Amino acid sequence: MSSYRPRHLAPPAPTAGPASGASRRSVLRGGAVGAMALGTGTAALAAPAAQAAGIYGQDVSGWQGEVDWAAQAAAGSRFAYVKATEGRSYRSPAFSHQYTGAGGAGLVRGGYHFARPDSGGPEEQVDFFLNNGGGWTGDGITLPGMVDFEAYSGLPRNYGLGQQEMRDWISAFSIRYRDQAGRRPVIYTNLHWWNDVVGDWTPTNSPLFLASYSSSRPSTLPGRWWGWELWQYSDSGPFAGDSNLWYGSESQFESFVADADYDAAGI
Repeated sequence: MSSYRPRHLAPPAPTAGPASGASRRSVLRGGAVGAMALGTGTAALAAPAAQAAGIYGQDVSGWQGEVDWAAQAAAGSRFAYVKATEGRSYRSPAFSHQYTGAGGAGLVRGGYHFARPDSGGPEEQVDFFLNNGGGWTGDGITLPGMVDFEAYSGLPRNYGLGQQEMRDWISAFSIRYRDQAGRRPVIYTNLHWWNDVVGDWTPTNSPLFLASYSSSRPSTLPGRWWGWELWQYSDSGPFAGDSNLWYGSESQFESFVADADYDAAGI
């Protein structure tokens, strides 16, 4: 399994122009470059060899800026998670146009929150997320909210919490989201961070969105999950942002999107 590189952090605030302060990675992953890559030929559109069939999608954040959603849909993207919030105070300035644009191009879309257990309690962060794009309704076009748990540059991997404290934080976030939105959030993470920081534990009925950059479907899973719903297999195409695959059938995907009583596949 290839090593996982933390991403999804808030991009630096723009100054003189959209490229100011942007890292090489953010430029390469940006919507404009992503859209150009989509037009360069079949090689740029190729999914991992083992994933020829399936339901594909992507996730984006402020790093991508303006995304050509029509090009994403034409390339085969069916769904998009859009970064909405981080911690208790950061709201992505790109959220509204990315979320609206994805929906306008026919993609199922939803918001995600980057968890900061060092900055505000879980209930406070859920409420901030819900008030800034992270809600869910069973309309068939809105993905359940996703919460991103991974390392943050410049901070301890565990945000200063012990394993039980981290489990309590995650559980409280999940319960608050369920109580307010009507279902549990999707949990995004990677094997090494979760096993190191959270350990042998998984919150109840929580769909797994696993980051694992490889051409082979992941088989070693974090915590006590035995299956995943979403696999983030690439941060370098074919879609703008990160490229993802749904694990199952059309009917299973429809249930995941629309059913309040959806049962997670792997817990």
